[in-house]
Amino acid sequence: MMGARVILDCDTNNEIDDQLAIAYALGCADLDVLGVVSVQNTVASGPASVDRYVEEARRVADLCGRPGLPCPAGARTPMETPTSPVTSAGLDFIVEQARVAPLTLLATGPITDVASLVLLHPHLLDRVHVVWAGAFPDEATWIHRRLGELNARADVAAWRALYSSDIRLTLLPGWPRIAEVAVDWREYAQSLTGLGGDAAGYLAGIIEGWCSEREARDAVGGGTVSRRKVLWDVVNVALLRNPDWVRLEERDLPTLDAAGAPDYGRPSRRADVCVGVDADAILADLWSALVRLP
Repeated sequence: MMGARVILDCDTNNEIDDQLAIAYALGCADLDVLGVVSVQNTVASGPASVDRYVEEARRVADLCGRPGLPCPAGARTPMETPTSPVTSAGLDFIVEQARVAPLTLLATGPITDVASLVLLHPHLLDRVHVVWAGAFPDEATWIHRRLGELNARADVAAWRALYSSDIRLTLLPGWPRIAEVAVDWREYAQSLTGLGGDAAGYLAGIIEGWCSEREARDAVGGGTVSRRKVLWDVVNVALLRNPDWVRLEERDLPTLDAAGAPDYGRPSRRADVCVGVDADAILADLWSALVRLP
């Protein structure tokens, strides 16, 4: 019997962790993965971001043994204002599935599709649980990491709309806790290659390619060269697999201005926020799922 009904809403191919999150979910028999929606990230990948993301999502689904898995295009542009939703085939797919039965939306990119759902279909909000890999847990983290967090910054208007909504929301901010879910990328890629499967081989290749390029840029720029790679987005899936691996605390979320600057003295709403992870358990479960893939 299938478990939680899940849609992933990703900026797949912006980096490599979205692909790992998709593979993780598809490798778990207790998750009913309904589809993968590709949302814009024009900040990271330019105006054609959605096209390359859709192509990558389909490729990963095929390699993971799910050819034909719905992989519609989500919003192609950020929202212009917090009250200007962006329609898309991906949003229509989310709405269609939410009408069938409640679902969990694992959002691992900009929050455009979710904010558009909030604005256009408020009657469905009690049927959708959003788990977002984005934003910040507190003011100190925002001050220190505000330029490194792209999922919120890539659509500030959508971020503001989300924080003004009543949809059930769980936040998994990248720092400081999700950043603990990390591997030595060279060793991880070698281990994946050793599995011998098509999916594992592809994932090994994109890890090697992306991390090698990052390492080369860091070396040229005089930055710190590290073999450590955070697997940010897999934590969204891990939360569904075992809530004990992701410690949550209900907190006030700040009011946001037009530039995305938070005012923690003016709460907008409350939500569950990640304050701790069992990184070893998450990485072990991810590996178990990857081993099961073709």
